[in-house]
Amino acid sequence: MRKQRLLGAMMATALVAVAIAGCGGSSSGVSPASYVKSLCIALGAWKNEIQSAGLALQSSGAATASPAVAKQDYQRFVSALLSATQHATSTLRSAGTPAVTRGTQIAVGLTSAFDRAGTELSRANTQAGAIPTRNASVFQIGAAAVTTQIKAALQGIATVTPGQSAQLRTAAGKSPACQALSG
Repeated sequence: MRKQRLLGAMMATALVAVAIAGCGGSSSGVSPASYVKSLCIALGAWKNEIQSAGLALQSSGAATASPAVAKQDYQRFVSALLSATQHATSTLRSAGTPAVTRGTQIAVGLTSAFDRAGTELSRANTQAGAIPTRNASVFQIGAAAVTTQIKAALQGIATVTPGQSAQLRTAAGKSPACQALSG
């Protein structure tokens, strides 16, 4: 339960940092308003998928299940995080490059952060599949290592610092999709 709260807090931090900074995508010349709308819609979908995965894990009964059943539930959770992050990466690339100063750097910075998170989550997914289930203590140690990998992946997204773009911040402030992220 504490792990899910920690993951939730980290996701919220990542989403707020990314939305307020107003960063994203990778093609060319997209208006700031169009860009941040695409960005915030992508991040909103990612947030919803991550939250759904966490709720599914919580409601699965993994905390009281046998190690083998808990491992299956945990693997589904990690796989869902990976899938959501890969989908978000693709969507962020499709958002294009904002037509602002340093737009390419901003876009590449965000998609690179999600790419790295996807790589880390892929490792966590592999680790989850290798968690031993001979007893609850051994399982907990393995699950803790996977949780550490997940935290590292999500913290990498939260540390994106694309620089200052007043145009993107202004556009994000006017976008209902972005306002929904911070609410």
